[in-house]
Amino acid sequence: MTLGSCQKWLDVQPEDRFTKDQVYNSASSVEEVVNGLYLKMGENQLYGNKLTLTDLEVMSHRFRIGTTSGYYYDLKEHNYEQKDVKNSFSGIWTNMYAIIANINDMINVLPTVNNGLTEQDKAQYIGQATGLRAFIHFDLLRLYGPAYTDETKVMSAIPYVNKLSTDIQPFLSSEMVIANILADIKKAKELLKNDPILTGDVPFKNNYFNYYAVVALEARVQQWAGNKEAALVAAKQVIAAQDKFPWVTHQKIAGNGSNPDRKFFTEVIFSVFNDKLYDIQRDYFGSNLSEEQILATGSGNLVSNIYENNESDYRYNFSWPFASTGMGYRTFVKFDDIPDVEILSRFMVPLIRISEMYYIAAESTTDQTEALNYLNTVRQHRNINGDISNYETLENELTKEYMKEFYGEGQVWFYYKRKQKANIFSVNTSNLSFFMTAEDYIIPIPLAETEGR
Repeated sequence: MTLGSCQKWLDVQPEDRFTKDQVYNSASSVEEVVNGLYLKMGENQLYGNKLTLTDLEVMSHRFRIGTTSGYYYDLKEHNYEQKDVKNSFSGIWTNMYAIIANINDMINVLPTVNNGLTEQDKAQYIGQATGLRAFIHFDLLRLYGPAYTDETKVMSAIPYVNKLSTDIQPFLSSEMVIANILADIKKAKELLKNDPILTGDVPFKNNYFNYYAVVALEARVQQWAGNKEAALVAAKQVIAAQDKFPWVTHQKIAGNGSNPDRKFFTEVIFSVFNDKLYDIQRDYFGSNLSEEQILATGSGNLVSNIYENNESDYRYNFSWPFASTGMGYRTFVKFDDIPDVEILSRFMVPLIRISEMYYIAAESTTDQTEALNYLNTVRQHRNINGDISNYETLENELTKEYMKEFYGEGQVWFYYKRKQKANIFSVNTSNLSFFMTAEDYIIPIPLAETEGR
């Protein structure tokens, strides 16, 4: 897959783009544009690193920071006004809205061009783009907006940009942003009603924003907005398609010792690709790094606290082995390279998993037995013996599951924020706890976006 002209197109403003006939003149050029959207999402600045492997995890105190100054120290302390941190999140904001602008350009232009694509093909591409627009806006809201409550939902949050315009877009309340996201989700589902994933097994099904990714996003959004009944309906719809996202097996995880599937590829509903993934693994998680450089849980092996010393848990013994060189403690290898360069998951960064749908269902259902069954289903497929039988412990057990399941994927930050956790587990403190304020959970919007409004 090459960027070619689509990379050049993505790097300019829509009004400065090539003419629509040049950009969309064939089925292959349209596919190139769509691939370009996914590639931009997978870059280090966004979902290929900062919003998954590193920055949000550091903010969640998932990795020990061995310095008392610098970028990661400031992230850990939530010093958002520090220059490098401010610049980083300003860049994230700008890049995410740039992708949205290009999505809007495509949605606006594609229906009007005659390039050999059928109407169904166009609907497939526009459906993906519409779903991505909702997905990116939702993460902008989760990053820069407040946690969603009856009090905060009417407060100004972020702009929702769903049309091509050179005008400054108004900031909307969280409630209005959610309404716009759900409207785009509804459109995307209708456009993707003939998605091949619905009628059969599709190669590369988890590296495009497929129909089930849209429904999974709906479950996330409804849960964020406190609409448990709607969240449960959406989560159950994805769970009903479990055969399309089957549980990983021990054989696949072990990979015959040479090509382990530590990302649980078959369970991933949506992902992006980052061809710099192994540079990140080496530069941030490599066991030969110094204490000041490495992102790990430290010599106290505090990761064992997270996994409750359960050596049988697939997420623990395969992603956190003891280092064979360098550090004498467990290091994070979930995204380490594998010898077989043909394996599809090699550069994959997971963004939505089937397991999350079980967690959402467990939290959303009012049926206590059903809730425990959803939770225990995931635990059983992680090779954990002993079911949870006490419903009173459900929230605590779900918190532990999020901590175990999503290392290097950024989702724990959003879980803590949604729950407004005042105390989070920390590998950086002697008492393993870090106090969070409501302000710690809100990343400041770039000043240039708010001046003059």
